[in-house]
Amino acid sequence: MAQVAATAQPIAAPPTERLIAGGAIVVVWIGAKIVGPALIISTDLSPEWKTILSAVLFFGVAKLCLLAIIFVLGKPGFAYLKAKVFGAFGKAFALIAPAREVSLVRYRIGLLMFLLPLLVGWLMPYVEELMPQWGERDRPFDWLGEAIFVASFFVLGGDFWDKLRALFAHGAKARFPDKAAKA
Repeated sequence: MAQVAATAQPIAAPPTERLIAGGAIVVVWIGAKIVGPALIISTDLSPEWKTILSAVLFFGVAKLCLLAIIFVLGKPGFAYLKAKVFGAFGKAFALIAPAREVSLVRYRIGLLMFLLPLLVGWLMPYVEELMPQWGERDRPFDWLGEAIFVASFFVLGGDFWDKLRALFAHGAKARFPDKAAKA
């Protein structure tokens, strides 16, 4: 993969004024996705209109902004901007990306981290029925459980992501390591 990146030609930067205009449209795009629906929800409109306007803003305006960016920058300029933005994020994500293969101990700890919040989430309605005082203070535990669940994916490693993805692929087959080959 390093060879491919080394042989790829650098993308030429578009003219500065076009790059600034494209960057401004990116800011509008992000605002339409994040700030727009929040502003619409805070109005006194009916829930139906809030839903319609939020969807139009979130999807429609965002798509129009994407088309405007491509129109202003052109295909090479859009590729340049995309490479710069995702290149910066790619370096940051590479630092926190899960390892491809993990040890048996790490895998078992990750499975515990993965299954424990699911089990607790399944049991809590029954526990709260028996002990109502637990329902009053379980919000921090919910947040902790969510954080542990998300962290489990990083502890389990990249191979687990493939296993999880295989759950949603119809033709995927599980292959178990041969015990005779290990010995």
